[in-house]
Amino acid sequence: MGLSKLAKGWRKGAVKGNAEDQNQLAHCYAEGTEGVKRDKVAAAAWLGKAAEQEHAAPQVSLGVCYARGEGVGQNLELAVTFYRKAADAGHAISQGLLGACYANGTGVEQNDAMALAWWEKATTGGNATSQHRLGLCYMHGERGLPKNARRARSFLKAAAEQGYTKAIEDLKLLNTCESCGAPDANRTCGGCRPTKGFNMVRYCTPECQKKDWKFHKLDCGGLKVCECRNCRVCEQGESSTSAAPG
Repeated sequence: MGLSKLAKGWRKGAVKGNAEDQNQLAHCYAEGTEGVKRDKVAAAAWLGKAAEQEHAAPQVSLGVCYARGEGVGQNLELAVTFYRKAADAGHAISQGLLGACYANGTGVEQNDAMALAWWEKATTGGNATSQHRLGLCYMHGERGLPKNARRARSFLKAAAEQGYTKAIEDLKLLNTCESCGAPDANRTCGGCRPTKGFNMVRYCTPECQKKDWKFHKLDCGGLKVCECRNCRVCEQGESSTSAAPG
């Protein structure tokens, strides 16, 4: 089977120096698709040509090649160089990868502050992996961040809503009080709807429920969605939380 029509078009544009066509052709070589014979060396070579034109997508792909030693000799420092080029251009995936390099000291000196800074940027671009990593940092109080149940839940929930499996599982374990951060909180909001298998908020005492209501009501929806029964707090119009264990 010969090259597909798409591959022929990409090859023609790639030879002429079009960065997007070079990137597409590189992925054909990397995956062996569109009638192109799989060739990791050729894939890396075309990625290199596209990366030279300051194209973020092939820059991060070439960085991965150097990190794994696919089609090129493994070079962790060069991997970081290409991640950084794409990250500086606002590429969320590369920002997350660069954060991981700083977190693990891979190809760069280990630096928790830099790891967190790049993960924060990546989350702005919706990178689920970085959202999950930041969620875990707040969940366990790691890398210089304090334990913060609200922040942990926010990041984990953002990643879970994108279908990120690890975040979904970790969110189920996040049973700390939404208000004070106490572990093993066994009170749940009666007005919340379970989302993908996990409750939105948990509390350790009625006092924490009341204290947090001014914040939580913006997410919960207020009295209109409250279905908890025999809830005196709701009757008083102060909260929609239930005393029933989660």
